[in-house]
Amino acid sequence: MAAICGIAGALAVAAGAGLLITGGRTLRRRTALRRWLLETDLVALLDRRRSIERPLYRHHRAFGAAVIVGAVVCLAALWALDDHPLLTDVLPEILGAWGAEAVILTSWALAVFALGIGMFLLIRPSALKGFEAAANRWIEVLPSSTKDTVPAETDINRVILRAPRFAGILLLLIGGWLLVCPA
Repeated sequence: MAAICGIAGALAVAAGAGLLITGGRTLRRRTALRRWLLETDLVALLDRRRSIERPLYRHHRAFGAAVIVGAVVCLAALWALDDHPLLTDVLPEILGAWGAEAVILTSWALAVFALGIGMFLLIRPSALKGFEAAANRWIEVLPSSTKDTVPAETDINRVILRAPRFAGILLLLIGGWLLVCPA
C-alpha cells in the first residue's frame, strides 16, 4: 500500500509542478499536451482488444523459455524464503496462520502453473488452444467508449483550465501528503 501511495504521490507532485510551471496558456491552446492530458480517454485506450497470438506462436520457443526461466526464478526464491523470518514470524502475525499458509501455497501453485505453461509454450503451443479460447472471451465491465477522446468540457477539465495554478498547488499538496503519510 505504501508503494501505491508513493507512486500516486510522485505522479501528483509531477503533475502539480507541471501545472505550476506551464500555467494556463499552454493548456488553453489546442496542443498535443492538452490533448494528451485533458482529452484522451485512457480507459478506452486500455479497453481495446489486442491480439498477441501471432507473435506468440511465431516465437513460441523464446516466450516459452522466458516463462520457464521466470517460473524457475520464482520457485528458487520461494525455496530460499522457506525459513525466512518474514514468512515464519511476520506474515502469520499479519494474516493469521491460515492466511499465511494460503498465501505461500498459492505462490507455489502459481509458480508451478507458470512452469507448466512455459513447458507447453516451449514444446507444443497448440495444446493451449482451449485455454486460449476460454481466456479470449471478452468481458466488459463498463461500456467502452467508441471514441478515443472525451469532451474537454468535463468538470475536472473545466477546473484545471479555469485555475491551473490552483489545481497545481492542490495536486502538490495531495502528492506531498501521499508521499509522507504512509511512511
